[in-house]
Amino acid sequence: MPAPAAPVRAVVVPATPLLVPGAAGAAEVLVAVRAAVRRALRELAAADPGGPAPAVLAHGPVVRAGRLRPSLAAVGVADRWVPLLGERTAAGTGSGDDGVAGVPASVALLALADAGLAAGVTVEVPAAAGPDDVAAAVAALGTGPVVVAGGGVPGGPERGPAALAPGVAAVLAALAAAGGWEAGPTAVPAHHEHLPAAYHVTVHRGRAPGR
Repeated sequence: MPAPAAPVRAVVVPATPLLVPGAAGAAEVLVAVRAAVRRALRELAAADPGGPAPAVLAHGPVVRAGRLRPSLAAVGVADRWVPLLGERTAAGTGSGDDGVAGVPASVALLALADAGLAAGVTVEVPAAAGPDDVAAAVAALGTGPVVVAGGGVPGGPERGPAALAPGVAAVLAALAAAGGWEAGPTAVPAHHEHLPAAYHVTVHRGRAPGR
């Protein structure tokens, strides 16, 4: 009998707005990347079907945690152009009690919606997060599954699909160390001349049962 697979504990998704259906208008871009993200997120949720909804970890200007509403308006994409935002509003989940998420967190929240999954708390941390900020973010995220917005600091020098903002990387490293997670990145070709050659979807797995 094969050994049980290690459960997925976190998924790092590329935080490009192009991952969101409708963000590129009528153009179909990152279809394969979106499918890979959808599969990874569903595996994340299936690892603990009776547990909490996945939390979101993303870069932001300050440390904050709460129920945030996704929006891509900050990058010029009106909410009415994004079908997923209309679906959230129709389902009564379109408003966040604690404000509007930044673009990286919004991409992760909408990726969860695209996978048919609810989202838990959203935690944003700045690039220069100190030890107290990291500890607070880890505590706010709890022990459930986590969706991490990758791509680095918006407008920063490292914005590649595999990059992580420093504050986000510090929090993820703390979570991985505490849980014994192992990362498995997958490069998914973009197939578009004006985009990076590939985007990375990274799955972090915890300890397999019995280990």
